[in-house]
Amino acid sequence: VIVPVAADGSIDVLNGGWGGVDVVIDFVGYYSTDSKAAYIPIGPFRTLDTREPEWKYGPLERDSYVSIGYSPNEPNIAGYVLNTTVTNTQADGYLSVAPNPNTWEDVKNHTGMPVTPPGSSSLNWTKGQTVPNLVQASSGNHGVVDFWNRSWGNIDLVVDIFGYYETN
Repeated sequence: VIVPVAADGSIDVLNGGWGGVDVVIDFVGYYSTDSKAAYIPIGPFRTLDTREPEWKYGPLERDSYVSIGYSPNEPNIAGYVLNTTVTNTQADGYLSVAPNPNTWEDVKNHTGMPVTPPGSSSLNWTKGQTVPNLVQASSGNHGVVDFWNRSWGNIDLVVDIFGYYETN
């Protein structure tokens, strides 16, 4: 979620249920009048759907990832606004989204350095659920973004891009 903060920098989290809950908050950034990038809306445009016949690899396998090269030759793009959806989930898990340190050419040719999954989640699910979530992902150094299936079961993944952040 994107939420405004109080003058002291705090936010309120409300549990609307009758029982107690555990809450985990991953802070990933903030907007300010001193920001160095502007949001440019596009699309939406579907960039991946593992259910489609054109996607020859099938579901995203357990504890694996897929990379998408969004802007490998555009250094003024700092990040992307995406909608990620998991469906046909075979086990509980979470999706992590992070920039890949390799170039798109290295990713395509399998010549890049090994990639370590991030420890934070962008989307969480339980077995059998279909869950969407807004994700803002850094472009990293090369415009390549990884989508990690952090579960012990296969999933189908759908990714739509809605916009990007362009630096001044």
